[in-house]
Amino acid sequence: MRACACLWGGTYNPIIPVFTKPPREWRPEAFDRVTGADVAAGYIRFFEPDVYVEAEEGLLEAVGLSGLREKHFIYPTVMTLTEMLKNEQGKTWWEPPFGLSVHDVFSHLYRTEQRFIQRKPRENLIVGAQRGSALTESVFGLYPTGKDADYIQSAYVEVFEPLKCKPDPAAWRKAFMDGGFFPLAATRHGLNVERYWHHELILFVFDPKRPTDLIDLWNLRLEPRPVIPIPVEWFDALADDIFEILKSQHRPIIGNPQGLMHNATIEFARSLSAPVVESLVRSLKPGLPIGALMVKHRRNRIWIEHRDDRVHRDERMKVSVEEKSVELTVKDDEKELRTAFSPIEPEFSSQYGRGDHRWANVLRLSSYGDGRNIASVLPFNTFDRSWPNLGLGGERVAVSSEGWVYPQRFKKFSQWVTLLRTDEAIAGSLKQLGVKAELSEPGHIARQMLENLDGLWATHLLADLPTLQLLNKMAGGLRKKSSEHGATEENFGLRTAPLKEWTDLISRRNASRRLPALKLEDFTKRNIIRIGLETGCPHCKATNWNTLTSADYRITCERCLKPYDFPQADILEYNRNWTYRVVGPFSVPDYGRGSYSAILALRVLNLFHTSTGKMTFSTAMNFAFEGIDKEVDLVVWRGEDRLAADKPPRLIVGETKSLGREAIVKPKDVAKLKAVARKLPDAVIVVAVLRDHFTEKEKGLLRKLVMWGRRLNAYGEPTNPVLLLTAHELFMDHHVSHAWEKLGGEHAKFADYNCTRDLHSFADSTQQIYLGLKPFSQWHRELWEAHRARRNTKAKAS
Repeated sequence: MRACACLWGGTYNPIIPVFTKPPREWRPEAFDRVTGADVAAGYIRFFEPDVYVEAEEGLLEAVGLSGLREKHFIYPTVMTLTEMLKNEQGKTWWEPPFGLSVHDVFSHLYRTEQRFIQRKPRENLIVGAQRGSALTESVFGLYPTGKDADYIQSAYVEVFEPLKCKPDPAAWRKAFMDGGFFPLAATRHGLNVERYWHHELILFVFDPKRPTDLIDLWNLRLEPRPVIPIPVEWFDALADDIFEILKSQHRPIIGNPQGLMHNATIEFARSLSAPVVESLVRSLKPGLPIGALMVKHRRNRIWIEHRDDRVHRDERMKVSVEEKSVELTVKDDEKELRTAFSPIEPEFSSQYGRGDHRWANVLRLSSYGDGRNIASVLPFNTFDRSWPNLGLGGERVAVSSEGWVYPQRFKKFSQWVTLLRTDEAIAGSLKQLGVKAELSEPGHIARQMLENLDGLWATHLLADLPTLQLLNKMAGGLRKKSSEHGATEENFGLRTAPLKEWTDLISRRNASRRLPALKLEDFTKRNIIRIGLETGCPHCKATNWNTLTSADYRITCERCLKPYDFPQADILEYNRNWTYRVVGPFSVPDYGRGSYSAILALRVLNLFHTSTGKMTFSTAMNFAFEGIDKEVDLVVWRGEDRLAADKPPRLIVGETKSLGREAIVKPKDVAKLKAVARKLPDAVIVVAVLRDHFTEKEKGLLRKLVMWGRRLNAYGEPTNPVLLLTAHELFMDHHVSHAWEKLGGEHAKFADYNCTRDLHSFADSTQQIYLGLKPFSQWHRELWEAHRARRNTKAKAS
């Protein structure tokens, strides 16, 4: 705590408890289901520290962070407390190896405030230590007494000329009732905290002699609610002040017609027993307005990860200095994508310093235009930063809920950023999970299609079955026939379609959709189709098609290779010599080797809700793991579909099919998905077909897959939710709810917002629509009731 008082922002450095057996006062918090390592890991997930200082070496391994101790890191992120407090060789004063010294803050405040006569001067305080407890350290802040660091306290005294106080209630009143300035307040200079109207004040009553209470108080400051610490030994002396705070905080919520009120909460530390708490509450004088006294007996279990966002829970408070938007220019030298930005810098910091992590810049990436092939959504690397390398050379960068965290050491230097292409980002993330992945042939085809379409932005051009059927017919293909004389094959080359067929198709689509009107140009400028001239060979009667660059007055027949004159005097009526052919990847037969259904499934995953979700995705990839080789038609890391989303992105894998009268989802497909999902627990499984239904045989297979995927994970959710997509979703105009409402019938029952609010609810809704299954919540409840009934029956029998 004394070291944190020397650091800018030090009051917001979390303390992560590491234990094997929980302390006595923490046992009532039901640690029976989580180990000490689980608790520590939960704290780490909640706070996402940039660097770590071990109280003793070895704690890192105890909580699963051994990967951070790698010696080849350019910027080390771990050191022991002894190393942290060790003076740099050759210097007579201590400078922190992590963070910025508050000495820089003092110098800045002297230049901008303290050397001037202030109209309304505040009271500056320095509070002495209390023997036998950490009261002063946790409430006011106290500087180290070693000779290497005593210059910090000397600077504080010289700049602020503070009133020297004893650690007593009078000092508390000067600090918290009269707005006094003290060492911990100095660490918060220039920092903006993210709080909202519903983050109401907490009065935290604690025992400063109990380490567990000190940990809770210190960490509580990193939650959004403002905190006023109250040592339990001062509660009686501060009773009138507590009364006034509670009374003043009990005020109407502005604009609320129901008469709801704001309220402060008295939260008691876990070391204080129920009789002690009751006695303290009774000691408050009467007269508080009804509802003004809010008492909380337990700590928020921040170490438990909650995924149900329908219940509001405060997340970690965001602490920042400044934000800005910049447009990054990406340099592509074939080996890697690189860019750079000018970091945001504290105005008071010196240009050079000892530490590698003096402050940090967080980059949140949004891709537009040519950035469509850049991975902007990556899985968090909280426990292992060996991947991805997003900095310069081997620099390790933390990927967290805030963004990509770049440590800063010097001022006025550019920050280099290495970007990842989507395919290499997917392959790299899967490698961390033990899966070797690379693009398959269909994956290359689909990727080329998306490049022509400018990414997912223009995939609505393909969201129509007659359009896909026309493109597939024009692509030709191979047809097999069986007869009594044996099997025969017919190979159809590229076919043409006249102008009228395409104009009729576009007119029909425009008549049935609300989006901006389609034009034939939308298909030609994206190299889906290309116009050419069609003529007949007078020698072999074959039909030839020539592009505008290859057409000439003299044409060579593609079949008989004989030349003939262009029929200038024998032009067909209604411009029927002008026809279209599919080009590039769209000329691949069999619905682009299944690419159309995969691309449309990606489109649904991108905008199934009312807004567009952020995704990093890859088309079809070959997976290799544990002697198994499987092809997966799509792989996605999808971010939250809401503003200020702080949850890790969700991994999605999928199997997509085109058309067929019989069952096209086979047992081998289900077996493949189960093998992949076993390797990737927590992944969402997608099964998509281009037709508007699943056959009865397919439904039987999919029901088994869904029930297998519904096995419960640690959060009471399906381990591998299964999302089912048909032509109804793949060909939607706007989003799924609108499409289902328009369809009516069974689909319309699920057009409500809550049925597609996230991937879990979306998957659950499709299982009910297409397979007739019970909702997951009902199934889970019935499963639990049946288990309880069997347990009761067994108990009675014994």
